[in-house]
Amino acid sequence: MAGFGRGWIVAAVLGVVVIVAGLTVALWPKPARALPATRARVYAARRVCLLTGSQGLADSTTAQVWAGLEDASAKTKVQVSYLSVQGPDTAADAAPYLASLAGGRCDLVLAVGSAPVGAVALDAPKFPRTAFLVVGGGVARANVSVLNPPPSASPSVVRAEVIAAVIGR
Repeated sequence: MAGFGRGWIVAAVLGVVVIVAGLTVALWPKPARALPATRARVYAARRVCLLTGSQGLADSTTAQVWAGLEDASAKTKVQVSYLSVQGPDTAADAAPYLASLAGGRCDLVLAVGSAPVGAVALDAPKFPRTAFLVVGGGVARANVSVLNPPPSASPSVVRAEVIAAVIGR
């Protein structure tokens, strides 16, 4: 090692040590990263849909029924959704909205209000695989059940009846 001084040898050794240390840190196995808990809700295979009049959830009876559906979903993990009729509150205007729910994989369709209940009376036979529950009027048929809470029923009673109807199906 005639051409190299002691300083070059020390520098070379330090360089090798730095490279080995860097590779050791870079390639050292890292602990598995803990992921936060999943916030997505896992639903059951059933889907329950609510068809409302043009007032949507602003109607007091509809709001009580929706609250019951949310409670039933929390207990059973059924997926719930609602759709409001747009335009005049007539059975004919509600019929396409009903068809979209009944044909759109809803296992149970609840109808609240005169137009949605009228649409169920007209079109429920077209959807024999879908169960319907009309609230506040209507006529029971093969795939149609009727929930008639008394006008003086408290919101908690309506909620409980909706929960029982959804869980019982």
